[in-house]
Amino acid sequence: MKRKSRIIIPILAFVLIAAGCTKDDAKKNQNDQTKEDGFTELVPEKPDYVKADLSYYGSGGFETSDYWGLNLYTDMDQNASGEWTGPGQMIRLAFNAKYDETQSADISFIIGEYTRPNNDGDYSAGTYMQGYMNETEIPGGTIQSPAGTYFGNLASGSTEIEADLLREGEFSITDNGDGTFTVEGILVGTDYLKRYFSYTGEFTVKDNAGGNPGVEVPNSNLEANVDLSAISFTKANLADNGDYFFLGDESYRIFVLYIAEEGIELPGVAERPTGKGKLMRIEFSVPYETTVEDGIPAGKYTIMKRTGSGVAREDVVPFRIVEGKPDSFENNTGTWYQEIDGTQWIEYARITDGSVTVGRDGTAHKLTIDLKDCSDPAWTLSGTWQTAGPIPTAN
Repeated sequence: MKRKSRIIIPILAFVLIAAGCTKDDAKKNQNDQTKEDGFTELVPEKPDYVKADLSYYGSGGFETSDYWGLNLYTDMDQNASGEWTGPGQMIRLAFNAKYDETQSADISFIIGEYTRPNNDGDYSAGTYMQGYMNETEIPGGTIQSPAGTYFGNLASGSTEIEADLLREGEFSITDNGDGTFTVEGILVGTDYLKRYFSYTGEFTVKDNAGGNPGVEVPNSNLEANVDLSAISFTKANLADNGDYFFLGDESYRIFVLYIAEEGIELPGVAERPTGKGKLMRIEFSVPYETTVEDGIPAGKYTIMKRTGSGVAREDVVPFRIVEGKPDSFENNTGTWYQEIDGTQWIEYARITDGSVTVGRDGTAHKLTIDLKDCSDPAWTLSGTWQTAGPIPTAN
């Protein structure tokens, strides 16, 4: 398990973070000092850090240390979303402090010196997390963001961080005995520049123990119920995903149904839809002997609940609908509603409750849909969809 710094990404805002500037760019951010022999030595900048925030994440299951995150900022402002806006610099210190059995965010436990870990799995007290780039799925693509310990430069008017991933050096945290603390050190990263930093002031602790310090992306952005009958779903395909859960007992098989507006191009089961418009992706668990040419058997299909990323063995039976897989934006799995424009997700919802009733008249299908998303309280997606004959197959 890798501890990660907390970075909140606004929905559908594709923030691309540079992993570092070039050596020429780095030189522009340093003052040159020429010695008598003609050798030019870079004199590192020493930003004036005047603001700080400190977060406590608890042990995270590692009872040898507690994870903390300290951010230092130059005199920058925050926008309405709470994002820091340049021009300015910041430094993120992600470190492992002494373990507190009470898990109570006690600042006294962070006092001490911090050095680089022996390896990526070293979370011992008195070490910091080296910087790295974290790749996270979001609706319509992926983003890269700096994590661990890093220096960041923010251009004028920008919230994007040019990051120098810090991996060498050390720092200390001292209690001044008057309610203030001093943080100072020198760290070196992927830009091969010494990052001097110091800050003296008070700390206000945000207790995030038990929370997830990773990227937070909602699995539904609906703001109202969806009337599926009002959407012109003119396209459909049905694909056989076989023994998706690898039970090997011929007790079920998974069919993937797409219904979509005219502007959507529907792929096979292993690919993603493209184009512009709205669509539903519904995974049906059907009797093993069913073929896609037969279509979806008549009956009422209820939600097959997930436990984490999997499904309980006893729930993998016919006449179920597979709940949407959480945080699966690149290769969404299970049952989802989407409105897309190219690779961008305009509106979307992971389905976690409800039912679909399938009526049959020969090869014709009528689906009565009554589903709910993962919001709290949940939004409803309901309506009917029908065909005059067989559903086109994608296999």
